[in-house]
Amino acid sequence: RSVQQKPPTKHCLLYRTRVGSLEVSQCIQCRTPIRGDLGQQRAERRRQSSQQSHTNSHESSPESMSEVKKENLFDYTEDQLLQEEVLTHYQVLGIEHHTSADGVKKAYRKASLKYHPDKTGRGDDDYVFLAVKRAYDVLSDHTKRSAYDSTALSFDDSIPPARSQLLEDALLLYKDEDFYDLFGPVFKRNLRFDANLRPDAPGAKKKRNNNRNSVVGKNFQPPSLGDANTPMEEVHDFYDYWIHFESWRDFTAQATEELNVENELENAESRFEKRWLQKEVDKRAKQLKTKENGRIQTLVDRAMEADPRLRRERLEKQQAKERAKAEREAAAELKKKQEEEAKLEAERLAEEEKQRKAQEKVAREQEKKLIRKARQQLRRNTSASFDENAVIWADSYDMKLDVDYLCTSLNLDELKSLNTEYESHDSPDLALAMIRERALKEKEAEKSGTKGSKSSSSAPNKTAANGTTSTSTKKAWTKDELSALAKAVKKYPPGGASRWDAIALFINNICKQAEPRSKEDCIQKYNEVTKSSAAAKPAPVPPVPPPAGELSNGGDESAERPPKPDQNGTTEQNQNTSSNGKSDDGAAAAPGGTGENGSDAWTSEQDSLLQNALAQFPASMEKNARWTSIAEAVPGKTKKQCVQRFKAIREALKNRS
Repeated sequence: RSVQQKPPTKHCLLYRTRVGSLEVSQCIQCRTPIRGDLGQQRAERRRQSSQQSHTNSHESSPESMSEVKKENLFDYTEDQLLQEEVLTHYQVLGIEHHTSADGVKKAYRKASLKYHPDKTGRGDDDYVFLAVKRAYDVLSDHTKRSAYDSTALSFDDSIPPARSQLLEDALLLYKDEDFYDLFGPVFKRNLRFDANLRPDAPGAKKKRNNNRNSVVGKNFQPPSLGDANTPMEEVHDFYDYWIHFESWRDFTAQATEELNVENELENAESRFEKRWLQKEVDKRAKQLKTKENGRIQTLVDRAMEADPRLRRERLEKQQAKERAKAEREAAAELKKKQEEEAKLEAERLAEEEKQRKAQEKVAREQEKKLIRKARQQLRRNTSASFDENAVIWADSYDMKLDVDYLCTSLNLDELKSLNTEYESHDSPDLALAMIRERALKEKEAEKSGTKGSKSSSSAPNKTAANGTTSTSTKKAWTKDELSALAKAVKKYPPGGASRWDAIALFINNICKQAEPRSKEDCIQKYNEVTKSSAAAKPAPVPPVPPPAGELSNGGDESAERPPKPDQNGTTEQNQNTSSNGKSDDGAAAAPGGTGENGSDAWTSEQDSLLQNALAQFPASMEKNARWTSIAEAVPGKTKKQCVQRFKAIREALKNRS
């Protein structure tokens, strides 16, 4: 089927498709098919874009109005001039489109000299002069002229479709380089209504849409669309100008024609009717003006969407944004990884510290067991070798005091060497004498203050398997620490679970020292304070044996038995005695377990009260509560004394039976 061929000079927006080596195109507005060689079509399109690509744009372009053809009005009929209006008002007066008001007046005078009835002799009803007069009446009035230029003159309001529609059309071979040929003529065509290009607008001073003073009229040059090599700053200036585009287009005439109220406005019966009609016209004109502004905005939006320069800039910004996001994510991932590594390292160090403390605890427990065994061995050896006839000690009680002192003051190595030396003696008396001499030396060294230096010189501080040093290297106790120790001993009585751990924690919380005190430090200091308090008192008086046949002691030696030391090396007497040398219940801590009267002698009245209390408080009661109640029922006697008296009576009864 043949394709009608028309010259492409009458079309600016072309659909293109290739048929073999030829290109078949059609105008977007009128869909007129055009056929020609592909290279010729493109060359022709570039040539036309540099001039005028559409006939309507030629009529509306300000540059094309620079030369106006002088028309002879006598060559036209009355219908052509007044009814069909084949000539515009500008052509009737022979002036340019942007001629000023003074230019319109001069052109009217010149036309009057030529077409006035007095000059032509054609009478007052000459249609030629009526056409000239009507053109002057419209162009001399600014409002009528704006309405005439806006609607009466032909203008192409079409704009290119969106880029998505251009790409979806299978017949259109749209490319990015075609953007300038597609949108450039449209922007030039719409400059016809630019308020900055009107020299005849009222007002002596013009302002651009961005509120900056600027040159207006013919000398004003609006920014152009440019090409692919235009700097981005100029591109942004171009779109900024069109975003704030000021159009002088007036739709009053079109609104009047649509409402068909032209005759009513001229022949209104009252000013109120005319005012109401004028309001309706202004309302419709405002709606049309809003629609026109929307058309310009749509043109700008579609151009900004399809502009390859802006699309390239948006793509670069998006890529930069994605790179920044990737860098932030990488930094966050690295930070998270470092935090995880730090956490694992902290957990590893904590686990190592835990294992080290566990090893230290095991080493301390082992050392305690070895010390306890060494003390037990020393006590067994001395108890087995003691002879009452010997003059080394007055009695077994004095021997046990010296042995207990050595057990608490010597460390593990010293106890081992002492036991070895003890066993090396063939004679028990010599071994006991050696024990007595060693106890005296230790007491002398403690009194003179040379014990620590001597022990440090002879037996340097032993380093445990875990690398920790002995407690003897710790600094001296302050007054606040001693006060806290006294309070802690009263607060945590003997018999409680982890008593010395609680005492050490109490002291550390109160004093807040840089080097916290351990349980062993507290036990050692407590024993030192207790021994110094006991040494300051007069020597204990041995208990007076009871009269023969009296049941007080029943011939049992348990009353003379010294208190049994616990696993920490402290005696029950020392545990019940605070740092000031007094027991927890306020009684004096005299040796041998004496009470307030300094004697264990029981009167008949006390024995009677004890028997009544034993009957009153049966053995089914809780043990501690029972003996506390019994001690309260026997004045002058403690719970311990009541227990010892009960055991003595029970042993005496067993021996008698």
